[in-house]
Amino acid sequence: MTCKVEKILKGSFVPSTLVHIITRDRGAQAYTDYAKFQITDPDVIVSAARQTLDSIPPSFGSCVMVSAGFTAILKSQGIPAVVVLGDLLINGQYAFECRGNIPGATYEGEFVEAKWDGHAWVMLAGVLCDLSIFRSAYATQTPSNLKTFISEQFGEGKGALMCPHDSLPVGMQFVPKFALSDAQILGILDGLSRQTLEN
Repeated sequence: MTCKVEKILKGSFVPSTLVHIITRDRGAQAYTDYAKFQITDPDVIVSAARQTLDSIPPSFGSCVMVSAGFTAILKSQGIPAVVVLGDLLINGQYAFECRGNIPGATYEGEFVEAKWDGHAWVMLAGVLCDLSIFRSAYATQTPSNLKTFISEQFGEGKGALMCPHDSLPVGMQFVPKFALSDAQILGILDGLSRQTLEN
């Protein structure tokens, strides 16, 4: 598991946008909780990441499920993590482009099946946690900008990208657009549970 990235090269992330997104999509109190939180025991976060990765099978495009699962574990321990949806650009090209929020159920028990092409990651205390980026890159069968970048920057066999948002490698740009609500997260986890039962 990659727990930090050396602060040699810098990618891009826009934290001021995050204030607006969390406040708009989760409410002012959620942003206050997020802003006040400080990581005092990184081992708790690393342990939650390992638990998440052990619980959800690797697959391309599982970023939303992985991020929702990770956030649920963190929140159960009182950590106000936020699932962020947005774009991921590699060397200026879209690896994942978010054209809208994930649709939620309109009534309890509704099953929503929808295609979505963006990327999801978790933010906590200014730390960007992407537990699915390596899985997505390694699962890509054909050459891609993402697969090449991950291989060159990080190598093979990594589990999670966790680093301060201002320490991303050059060429890696996360563009936040939405924050998932608790209802959306619960719906995703319910879908994950159904998927697990079917398999």
